[in-house]
Amino acid sequence: MLHLDALSILIISYAYFAVILLVTGSIFMVARSIFKSKGPNGTYLGYPYLFTYPGQDTRLKAFRNILGRMFLFTSAKDDPFLRYIGLVFHWSLWIIIAAHADIVLYPYFTAAGISESTLEAIGAYLGTFFAILLVGSGLILFGRRAMDPYMRKISYASDYFAILLIIAIGISGILMRFWLPANFAYAQVSPFILSLASFAPISAPAAGIFVTHFMLTLTLFVYFPLSKLLHPFAFLTNPTLYSIYHPGVIK
Repeated sequence: MLHLDALSILIISYAYFAVILLVTGSIFMVARSIFKSKGPNGTYLGYPYLFTYPGQDTRLKAFRNILGRMFLFTSAKDDPFLRYIGLVFHWSLWIIIAAHADIVLYPYFTAAGISESTLEAIGAYLGTFFAILLVGSGLILFGRRAMDPYMRKISYASDYFAILLIIAIGISGILMRFWLPANFAYAQVSPFILSLASFAPISAPAAGIFVTHFMLTLTLFVYFPLSKLLHPFAFLTNPTLYSIYHPGVIK
């Protein structure tokens, strides 16, 4: 980290720390949930029973049920409003995360003949659209949690923190679109991220709104394995989703 200013050193150090904790923490928490004893009697169920759902006659059907809970929120089918707002919120978040791959893959896109202006237009319109959906649906979910007496009763400070953190990331991302030059992501952010990936870090872009957005995102990385944000993976280890007897037909 020679010849880097103090702020860049702080950002770079936090970035490596956050990514390491995200990966190792997530793996540890999921593995811990899979292999620990479960149920009132402390029965060890183990990995072979993960996809045996009570009432299902095949593991494939049980696995499809779990995927439905993870990606289609079928567990909330009795509350259509919550289900569809949740779908908008989560799918907007997942799409935005996937779309950020262009920061790393930018050189390959341009080598394949996709112009920088085309990539910028896609990010400006689709990226901003999904960011607005994320923020809007997030605010609705936050309002529901804060205003509904039952939701307030079962909510903890961490529940509010998680959703406010994601909303803040979305808002700062939208502001970047309006405050920074159109080519900022590819001219400054992409080289910085690639330098981190190659373990030869360069100075972080100096734009305050980028630093805010990036640090908030790293905070989400740190918080993710320690929080309920890991809940999509919890469906794979939830003892109510598979048999405690055997992987055969459960009547």
